[in-house]
Amino acid sequence: MKNRWLVNIILFVFILSISLFLYLKPSQKKIAKQFEVSTFKLKDFDAVRIDFPSRASIVFKKNKDTWDMLEPIKSRADEFLVQKIISIVATTSSEKLPSNDKIKYGLDKPTVKVKLLHKGSEEEFIFGTYNSITEDQYLLYKNNVYLVSGVYSEAASTLVVEFIDKFLLSKSEQIKEFDFSRLEQWKSKRLKVTRINAEWKANDGNSLNQDEMAEWFDMTWFKNRAKSVEKYSLDFKIPYKSFDIYTVEGKKITFIRVQESPEMLLYRVDEGLLYHFGSDIGFTMLTPPIEQPKK
Repeated sequence: MKNRWLVNIILFVFILSISLFLYLKPSQKKIAKQFEVSTFKLKDFDAVRIDFPSRASIVFKKNKDTWDMLEPIKSRADEFLVQKIISIVATTSSEKLPSNDKIKYGLDKPTVKVKLLHKGSEEEFIFGTYNSITEDQYLLYKNNVYLVSGVYSEAASTLVVEFIDKFLLSKSEQIKEFDFSRLEQWKSKRLKVTRINAEWKANDGNSLNQDEMAEWFDMTWFKNRAKSVEKYSLDFKIPYKSFDIYTVEGKKITFIRVQESPEMLLYRVDEGLLYHFGSDIGFTMLTPPIEQPKK
């Protein structure tokens, strides 16, 4: 009986030793080599040009910390989408192939070309067909062909109107005052609200709750993006109601309320753009929380 127990203990120790060895043994699995497409950083570039075989080119230019679209529409650009296009410089590829057979990779008839400007020099990225197995896309850059995710060419192929920044104001346009006095709901109060050192003040006869005003401003103006934006030719003969916003630099920006329902449509006069908002959030944007006077 003793011998049997001894054998079992030896077998147990043997099996445990093998298990520990297999568990602690370094993995022999080889990690696939990745090739950097470039050594540039996103911040290195200050202009972008996107060329297509059968539609107008799109051109972006950096303006301090923001981006503007110069062609085919002049407007502020969606910074996230532009950065997504430029991020091609930071991607890697499992393949780095010679570019002596462009037809094989669809690079003789590219779907899109992205040109990034860096201190006067131009870096060109040419997108070809997709690999049928990996579903990655062939990319030509500096005489080498890479396999990269298709998200970069898809971002570059975004519809032009989607590149327009959906915020009513740019980062540099810091709000100092709202003048709602011409809107019918505020005509009797001649409402104006001013922001000084993060504190809100209203014109005579109107009382404000600071917490409610801070929440209103944050929700409806600071973080609120339009559902969509479009270039628009407004008929100024129609007597629309309007309001003004003044920035801390003293700039006056006029908005025209084109429609309230089923959408709130606000037209920014200096940009010629029409912004679409849901009717509920649109109503709240033009209705700061003014306290009722005590009786």
